[in-house]
Amino acid sequence: MKISLLNPDLSTNCLARAHIFAKVLERHYEVEIIGPKFQDRVWDPLDTEESSYKAFPGRPFPQFLLQVPRILKAIEGDIVWVNTPCFTSFGIGIIKKLISNRPLILDIADWEAAFYRHPSEPDIKAWFITLIKNLKSFVRFPNSYYSILINEKLTFLADEITVSNSFLQRKFGGTIVRHCRNVEDLDPGRYSKHLERERLQINQQKKVIVFLGTPHPYKGLEDLVEAVDLLGDPRIMLMLVGLDQREYSKKLRVLAERKLGVKNIAIFGRQPFDSIPRFLAASDLVVIPQKRTIQTIGQLPAKVFDAMAMAKPIIATAVSDLPEILDGCGWIVEPDNPEQLAEAIQYVLDHPAEAEEMGWRAREKCVEKYSWDAMEKILLDIFRKYE
Repeated sequence: MKISLLNPDLSTNCLARAHIFAKVLERHYEVEIIGPKFQDRVWDPLDTEESSYKAFPGRPFPQFLLQVPRILKAIEGDIVWVNTPCFTSFGIGIIKKLISNRPLILDIADWEAAFYRHPSEPDIKAWFITLIKNLKSFVRFPNSYYSILINEKLTFLADEITVSNSFLQRKFGGTIVRHCRNVEDLDPGRYSKHLERERLQINQQKKVIVFLGTPHPYKGLEDLVEAVDLLGDPRIMLMLVGLDQREYSKKLRVLAERKLGVKNIAIFGRQPFDSIPRFLAASDLVVIPQKRTIQTIGQLPAKVFDAMAMAKPIIATAVSDLPEILDGCGWIVEPDNPEQLAEAIQYVLDHPAEAEEMGWRAREKCVEKYSWDAMEKILLDIFRKYE
């Protein structure tokens, strides 16, 4: 049996989940990844020679409509798995189901519509401007806010739904499939903290706190910078991995340098998947400081599973399913509270034996519940219905 994984945009990080699904499903089935590419290249961390995708030019409307027949023809799978309720994935998947009677499975990893909403805008004028912008983008762009809303109303057409967290399960139904990890690649025994710090040119005596991921305002990175600043400890270094060239990353860099000093921060751009364990190995503590916003309640940070697999002590905020995932193997603090975050950081760094024990508990839980083997069992229960 062959499975076609249809992704809405091969240029963005939504490709990460499709990539992991493909790796797990390839143990039993033939798999292909298909989708449009709205930028010049495939998403950087997975744009490698050994990766193979059926990529099509991403275009605004009406030009994109010319690509739809080509994508439909390229879908060879006996089952179509689509990532997110976007037109360029789910919409095309629905068409394929209707014309060829292929089973259609919809995966929802984030609440996409939330990223277009601005609930904190203070006045009717700002609300009206946002409304007009969304209407204009609906006419031009296949995966606009209103396009996603329409596709969310069509989720009943999917034969199965999988989701990444409990908020999405309550909203859309379906089976929870976490962002699982290959615990063999993310094995702390394969890496040396000393050697990785040497490679990254990081002082061996520093206490390194790391954040990994694509930076956004709702990820609480200003709170993390503020928390480290409150500690005022020159032995602490903040390592930010995943910054890009967008305006927010530039502002974050300026803030961190001003608050902490250039010698107490280490900043790195987006990294290929196989580099992630090296940065984790070089760190003493992983912090995931999500804010509680309309964007984060429906999102689960995938990097928590990287940290768990690498047996790192983890501090996260009480957002989405993070408290459940880190229950018994991490520290949870309230969001938007740099003071409480600073206290937690200080505690973890002051109790290295307890931190190490918590890290190993996190790895054990990851192996049991959030590994590729754990994901395989869930996916096989779904896909074997259609063999």
